[in-house]
Amino acid sequence: MTCIALFDSGVGGLSLLPAIKNAVPHCDIVYLADHAHSPYGNKDLQWLNQRMEYLVTELQKQHPIDVVVIACNTASTVCLNTLRQTTNIPVVGVVPAIKTAAQLSNNNAIGILATPATIQGTYLKGLIEEFSQSDYVTQIGTTKLVEMAENKLSQQPIELNQLNRIIAPFIHAQCDVVVLGCTHFPHLIDELQQCAPHIHWIHSAHAIAKRCKTLLKNHSIDTTTDQQETLKKTSKIGHTKFYSTANISQPLHTTLEKMGFNDIQHLLLAGS
Repeated sequence: MTCIALFDSGVGGLSLLPAIKNAVPHCDIVYLADHAHSPYGNKDLQWLNQRMEYLVTELQKQHPIDVVVIACNTASTVCLNTLRQTTNIPVVGVVPAIKTAAQLSNNNAIGILATPATIQGTYLKGLIEEFSQSDYVTQIGTTKLVEMAENKLSQQPIELNQLNRIIAPFIHAQCDVVVLGCTHFPHLIDELQQCAPHIHWIHSAHAIAKRCKTLLKNHSIDTTTDQQETLKKTSKIGHTKFYSTANISQPLHTTLEKMGFNDIQHLLLAGS
């Protein structure tokens, strides 16, 4: 059975799950939430590289992983190249969709909403210089929305007034397209649209799913999406397993079950 592993500091990377399941519905999914070290957006870059390599190595001991997804924008922009050099598994990173935003904008006023580490990184600056058609891109770096997304999936209310204050610079700059440069943020898409319905909020989930499917095909791994054909080839349906490096709340556990996770465990690792 094909297996895709996703890593994030918390539940942010779950925003990629529907698109990946749709692209390769019969794959096993292993999701690791490194809650013991959340968020990644304020972590030392050397530590992040070491942590990503460690997590991949540990999961490989337990699962026959075919593709790894760094389901975190911060870790992707920092660790992608290094991780690709230290593992023989294809690695997919999540990068801000600056090119798409520039193409969609009608007034060349785009924004990027991400963690401080992503905003300050050279990778994002390179994307903006290469793809943005505007001399100025409004950028907001915050970890508060990471906390909000985690709270929402734990069935806690979202303070819209606080969210409005955070995104106010986009409205002031008359941005019509804003890139969600953190996988946590799409979990708040309904609230963001409520606060600023005139803004087109975009993220990378479908592009990541497409990339996963392409990599599996390139490695001669079956990715058929025809249900009858899938059932003919295997008696096992895609299994979804969730690990956390810290204990999670019962409300989050309930949310994960509703999302289709049929195996939820606390994974005790060094440094957890």
